[in-house]
Amino acid sequence: MHISSTPREGRRASIAAVSRRCPACGTEFPDEVAFCGHDGNVTVQVQAPGEEPDPRLGEQLGIYIVAAHVADGAMGAVYEARNAETRERVAIKVLHADVEEDEIAVERFKREYETADMFDHPHIVKVIDFGETSDRQHYMTMEYLEGLELGELVRRHGAQSPARTLRVLSQVAVALDYAHEFGVIHRDLKPDNIFLCKAEGGDDVRILDFGSVKLQVETGPKLTAFGTTLGSPYYMSPEQAKGLPDVDTRTDGFAVGAILYEMLTGKIAFEAPTVAEILMKIVRQMPPPIHQVKDGLPPGIHAVIEKAIAKKKEERFDTSVAVMDAALEAFGVQGGAEHWAARPQDELSAAIAQAGGGAVAAAPAEPRASSPGLGLQTGDSAIEEALLPAPGASVGAPTAPPVMAAATPPANRTMLYLAIAGVAFVTLGCVAGAVLYAL
Repeated sequence: MHISSTPREGRRASIAAVSRRCPACGTEFPDEVAFCGHDGNVTVQVQAPGEEPDPRLGEQLGIYIVAAHVADGAMGAVYEARNAETRERVAIKVLHADVEEDEIAVERFKREYETADMFDHPHIVKVIDFGETSDRQHYMTMEYLEGLELGELVRRHGAQSPARTLRVLSQVAVALDYAHEFGVIHRDLKPDNIFLCKAEGGDDVRILDFGSVKLQVETGPKLTAFGTTLGSPYYMSPEQAKGLPDVDTRTDGFAVGAILYEMLTGKIAFEAPTVAEILMKIVRQMPPPIHQVKDGLPPGIHAVIEKAIAKKKEERFDTSVAVMDAALEAFGVQGGAEHWAARPQDELSAAIAQAGGGAVAAAPAEPRASSPGLGLQTGDSAIEEALLPAPGASVGAPTAPPVMAAATPPANRTMLYLAIAGVAFVTLGCVAGAVLYAL
């Protein structure tokens, strides 16, 4: 079971209940039974023998009864809860007691709620309530999501199909531009903050964790402490890496470009063993050109990514939607991000195949440097595994092997060089004949 829990940690520890018990009559039911068949009460997770009792189980927070503990992270615990009357299912995130001692962390948690509460967008997680428990720990109630994080998908399966990549990030871009209209910059966009729910047409995206937002018109204390806004540094823009205050919509666009690179290749654009080295790369280096990392992509996508992750903001796309409009165009697809965010993945896959964008020849062959620290996987077998279609991805026509120009055989090439070397001693006709012979 996966829900929108503590996206800051980038990890989720799911805990499956063996059974649930009615708190009134004591009848036990299988884990999937949320309400008692005798009296209609919310059933509560039965903890394993010897496990430390969780005081939240069965507690009422707002109008919801805490039914099960489903995830844990560094900042807080996440629970499944139910409304006893409407049977609505929600997720409740409760800060850990030690986190409550950090004023900046608490303020960020409040900001996450206040910001998300402003929004009404299908691709931004919905928040419902915010409050304190009886022992003065803050909690936030939000919609219950089932699926997995984009980060987990890429870690499991590597590179994603162009159709899945473009559709997912089109939804992300549309949601970001919506938030930008409110003067809100996400500032911490990363694959672990992009949640993929299952839907009939493919992935249904929710952007999580607006706790690092910077309001262009500030309404509260600025959350500038390094430890609370850094998060995962891989997707930070150069201006963030330098600690500059001029963060704007192009900062989120930079993250979209970095994630686009990662989804298409399975490799993190800016990866290094330490935070300092990551930030140095972000400020001073560009990732390897995408055609050196993954074959079969249209040449135009390189220019799109280069512009999206340019070091200077002024050289980037103005909006996240503009990034994805250009990416779709590079694959030869008509219609922009707003159109394809709402269309089924199979339809986009067919459009890419029809345009030839999903089965283009590789860029001219170049020696590929082996860099174990560059990405998530290395080695021929790992690359082959990364190229397998992800679960639910549409499988189009197989990409043809790169077509190499007919190379001049070594012996004939030598003859050609000798013929050219003797140009001073033979007539131009002889040289031409030698060249024709060599070719």
